[in-house]
Amino acid sequence: MAGFVGHATAHHLLARGERVIGIDIVNDYYDPALKAARLATFDDVANFRFEKMDIADNTAVAALIKAEGVVRVVHLAAQAGVRYSIENPFAYQHSNLAGHLSVMEACRHAPGFEHLVYASSSSVYGDKPMGGAGFTEDEPATSPVSLYAATKRSCELMSQSYATLYALPQTGLRFFTVYGPWGRPDMAYFSFTQKIMRGEAIEVYGEGKMARDFTYIDDIVEGIVASLDHPPEGGRIAFSTLGTAIRSA
Repeated sequence: MAGFVGHATAHHLLARGERVIGIDIVNDYYDPALKAARLATFDDVANFRFEKMDIADNTAVAALIKAEGVVRVVHLAAQAGVRYSIENPFAYQHSNLAGHLSVMEACRHAPGFEHLVYASSSSVYGDKPMGGAGFTEDEPATSPVSLYAATKRSCELMSQSYATLYALPQTGLRFFTVYGPWGRPDMAYFSFTQKIMRGEAIEVYGEGKMARDFTYIDDIVEGIVASLDHPPEGGRIAFSTLGTAIRSA
């Protein structure tokens, strides 16, 4: 909820009259002051409540969802980043794997639960070119090239098993890099802009031949909310790719 996409999604839901309960551990993966500033935008906002909580704390998450009568969940919390995993691999195990399992368990035991929408990632497709004979949205995604991608694909597989075993309605959204106001400072567009403003050189990888798709935050939020409003029938799980809006090289 203190994160980039969660912050924007919460404001969208509140604006249309929903009651929102936000959960976030507010860690120091990047500047906690930015996260605190995002949370401050909810001050005195009606129908909003924030709980500082680790999503991997399955007892606390389940108790909150049950006590508040939650029937729809948007799960966007995860340990992000690729290079960070080199020195901190267990952060991904804790937040992404244990955290996702914790959320699913809480949802399946919640009375009258309707829909879990969760964030996956375009990184599950692996290191492939876009379009043509390279990337396609319906491929099996069996060759992740980073620990982050592997955990995100693992979450998808766990969700598929829960949909089969417990008829838990879920939608997994594979985001392409999201940008916009209140964005993450660890993203390339953010650091590039800072260096340009300071007159510093930009470090370019892949001999300048790499391409990356970005998606504007408002488009991502629209996709999240539209998915939330349309759960798959019969406890099935649905997958959707959100992105491919802008190409940069």
